[in-house]
Parts: sequence; C-alpha cells; structure tokens
Amino acid sequence: MNFRDLEYLVAVARFAHFGKAAEHCHVSQSTLSVQLQKLEGEVGAQLLERTSRSVVVTEAGKEAVRRARELLQQKRELIDASGHFGGGLPEVARVGAIPTIAPYLLVPLQRGFRRAHPDTRLLFNEMVTQDLTAAVVRGELEVGIVATPVTDTLLDEIELFEEPFLLAVPARHSLAKSGHVRPDELNGSLLLLLKDTHCLREQVVGFCSEQGITGQRQTVACSIETLLAFVRANEGITLVPEMAMTTIKRMSGIRYRPIKPPPSRKVRVVFRKTSHLGRRLAKAIADVNRSM
Repeated sequence: MNFRDLEYLVAVARFAHFGKAAEHCHVSQSTLSVQLQKLEGEVGAQLLERTSRSVVVTEAGKEAVRRARELLQQKRELIDASGHFGGGLPEVARVGAIPTIAPYLLVPLQRGFRRAHPDTRLLFNEMVTQDLTAAVVRGELEVGIVATPVTDTLLDEIELFEEPFLLAVPARHSLAKSGHVRPDELNGSLLLLLKDTHCLREQVVGFCSEQGITGQRQTVACSIETLLAFVRANEGITLVPEMAMTTIKRMSGIRYRPIKPPPSRKVRVVFRKTSHLGRRLAKAIADVNRSM
C-alpha cells in the first residue's frame, strides 16, 4: 500500500467513475483498476462495487476513503511543515475563486503575483463558495478567494478588501441620470438576481431586506454578464460588484449608479488553519492585492 493507491481510491469515490478518476490522477484506467484491486487484497475487503455504468463505494470503502483522505492530508501537511522552515512558496500553488470574483480579479492577481513571486505558478479553479471551501478543507486547494465569512472551524481567513455594489439600470431608466440613488427609489422595480448557488444573490437580497426595499425579484442568470444582458434589454435592474466595472463598462445601453448607503461585500482569502503553506500563500496574495 502506498499514498498513490490512496489517491486513486479517493479519486474514484469522488468521481464515481474509473475513467474520470484515472484522468484526474494522470494514469491509465487499467493501471488505476489494477492498483485498487491490489489495495482491496491488502485490506481484505471489497471497497468498490464495479458495474458497467458506475462505481459504488461499499461501507468498508467509505471508511477506507475517510481514512485515506486523512492520511493524504497529513502527508501534505508534513511536507508543508518541512518546507515551512525555508519560508518560501512552492513552484505550483492551487487557488480557487468564486464566479463573481474570478473573471475580474484573477488575471491582475496573476500578473502581480508573477512579478512578486516569479518562481511560483498559480493554478486557478473557479468554483461556487460551498464547493470551494470544501476543496480547501480537503487539501485540494491551498487557498480560496470568497466573499462570505468563514464558518468552518478548520479554516482561517485574511480580508483582502471591502467592495461596494453599484446599481445597473437600462440607459433609458428614470434612475439612469441620477447621482447617488436612495434605496427607497428602488421600490417597485424588478430586481434581477443570480441563481441561489451564488453568495452575491444572498448579499443583494440581504441588503434589500435591511433597507426595506420592496418589489418583484426574478432569478435569471448564472453570471453577472447574463444579468447585464437582461438589464440592457430593459427587463429589470440589478446590483453588481464594483470590480466588474473593469470589463463590463464596454456594454452599451447600461448605466451604473452608486447607492447611498452603499451595499458591499468583503472579499477574503481562506486557508486551512493547520497549513503553513496556505497561510503563507494567503499573506502573499494579500500583499500582492495591496500593491495592485
């Protein structure tokens, strides 16, 4: 038994598919299958039920997967703790970001990080908050960039910045020429929202509730760009984070107005409390962000 076999087992449990697990582990499907059969022989129990369509993890397999994840995590932390004495960053570091941040922050962050730390390459992954924080906990990502407070006791956070939201309205809307917009001026408008997997939706809804804003709300999109396409078509209004202005200013037919008091979100980088590498990487990202 070796760590590689445990990685194969965890991958099969994750994807419920030998082909996808083999691709994730960068080995052939036959190699992965043979090694898992050997692993079952070593532990003396069936860990996986194989069918032509899917893979089912047995009860013994579920316990083995749980322990395998713990051992792999301990291995990563052992390597991390050993490298900590050098005080540097690795050649490759894995960073996640939520969809309402990734398109606007990751490219400038990559450029700034490359200048500050030319020997470290960041590998990015865009994920919704729940999946991202789970990936950080499992050790699949060193850090994650999110816009909600940490709730998992295994995670810690460093705040990067607080960002206001802007009101996006059609160019011919009555509020298009306003300066600062008051919350009560939004009453009666159709507010367009992202789907409920996005924390931006909850932040917008929370602001409306706090300010007593009334009116219809409609879920229409999985991305800010799609929300704005509906706004441009005069189908409603929405709130967007200020950082999105770097790319969406080019969209014609839309006007962006500040709201007073301004709704906002705090952008954070999260990492495992036990990971020295995660903490160093999070601090490095915060330093780079301050210099951008």
